[in-house]
Amino acid sequence: MDKSELGAPAVNEPVTVEAMISHLSPKAARMAAIEVLLADPAALGDDTLESGLYILREKLRAAQ
Repeated sequence: MDKSELGAPAVNEPVTVEAMISHLSPKAARMAAIEVLLADPAALGDDTLESGLYILREKLRAAQ
């Protein structure tokens, strides 16, 4: 299939994490970043960081 047959792109900018997060409110962007980091807690390699992220996530949820 030729690219010209596909029509216009759905958005005018590349779909990147930065592009997606830039459209969020600061509070929502923080929550998204925390969720990304906590998606694989073992990969953080730091129990203190992991605990801090869980605490921060709960504080942000409570503030909503």
